[in-house]
Amino acid sequence: MPSGAPAIGAWRRQCRTDRAQLPMTKARRTRPTIRDVAAEAGVSVSSVSRTLNGGIYTSAELHARIMRAVKRLGFEPDQAAQALRSRASNTIGCMVADFSNPHYTGMVSAAEEEFQRAGFLLMLAATKHEEAREAAFLSAVRRRQMDGLLLFAGDNSHKDFMKGLATLDLPCVTVDREVPDSIPVRVDHRGGALEATRYLIGLGHRRIALLTGSVAVLPSSERLAGYRQAHQEAKLEVDASLIRPHMQGANTAFSSVCQLLQSSKPPTAIISLGTSMLAEVLEAITSNGLRYPQDVSIVCSGDTDLARHATPAISALSWDMNEVGRTAARLLLERIRDSERPGSSAPVFLPTRLILRHSCAAPATPARGRK
Repeated sequence: MPSGAPAIGAWRRQCRTDRAQLPMTKARRTRPTIRDVAAEAGVSVSSVSRTLNGGIYTSAELHARIMRAVKRLGFEPDQAAQALRSRASNTIGCMVADFSNPHYTGMVSAAEEEFQRAGFLLMLAATKHEEAREAAFLSAVRRRQMDGLLLFAGDNSHKDFMKGLATLDLPCVTVDREVPDSIPVRVDHRGGALEATRYLIGLGHRRIALLTGSVAVLPSSERLAGYRQAHQEAKLEVDASLIRPHMQGANTAFSSVCQLLQSSKPPTAIISLGTSMLAEVLEAITSNGLRYPQDVSIVCSGDTDLARHATPAISALSWDMNEVGRTAARLLLERIRDSERPGSSAPVFLPTRLILRHSCAAPATPARGRK
């Protein structure tokens, strides 16, 4: 070893000691973070994270913008943390209130096909409108480091869930639900209820019962708005006793319809949900010795097997459930690939149409229940 080696070694040790004793500089105190890079590039933190971790769902333009920000700021990622984050989950979390509802079945199935083609696994949670199940879902999303969220209609009165959701920095698409900073996809339930109510009013009905879900769920509140609008247009007063909100799966529609039909001023027409609620409506009509459309007209929301195969077949509001699922999935994939877009956007509305069958007729007695 050269004779000068010990001296060089001593010099290096002294330099390290001197540097350690220097006061912390301003530059060291303000070492740029991933949030600084996101702000500099004008994108989300999740976009920066995916880019730095080699995510394949990032556009070339977005990648270049982030890397320019990294260079300008002199950002150096924490290698240990980056190693933990680099394991992409390729997983989408999907929350549905009640998977026994055939409306959700079609939408989720179509969305899952889109995600599968893109290389993502869909993890489904059925919460049954229970806050504890919703909390467990959010916990699973965090643990599994999911790449995005797809949320179907749920109870917006659950404040703890909404607060927990706000802490997740993930792309989110909602179907028939209002969530801040999400991409909303909606079926035009208001327009559908408006059309159905107008149709029944046009047949001469003046006492039209509305059976729908909880008003805390967006589709139900939208149907109620359409129902009220049709009455307002016709200059008809809405009888609040004819509006019957129900929670899905509560099995209370039968008793509600029986009460209505046995009242002193019964409805001459009923607008009902087309799932299990419709079955209860039909049972209540039969139990009271009545027939449709001779004694009471029926329109259901959602074109189910029961609506199509009942005798006589039931007029129904219909929408393309597969298209709803595909649209929601594609929008979420676009946001995952390029999350530089603003966090929220105008709702994407998908239309409804009224399918007329043989369940509606003019009121049996013209004077009955007229204004």
